[in-house]
Amino acid sequence: MAKTQRVVFSFDERSYDSLQQIKDRGRFSSMGEAVRESLQISRALQSQSSQGFSEIVVRNPETKEERVIVVPNLQAAAR
Repeated sequence: MAKTQRVVFSFDERSYDSLQQIKDRGRFSSMGEAVRESLQISRALQSQSSQGFSEIVVRNPETKEERVIVVPNLQAAAR
């Protein structure tokens, strides 16, 4: 079994509300699960950034419309 460590975060009200929304919209069982998933996504984006990628393309499968999302931290890291 993997060793776990307890971490305590302090959030201002706005950040706490944002985390609560992420938990609810993502249907995560806990805020901890929402944070773990967010870390996995961040790690994947950082990996792509280290290979020179700095934009994310999202596509609506129904309309085929595409949009480019520029993540500022990724752009800085890709330079």
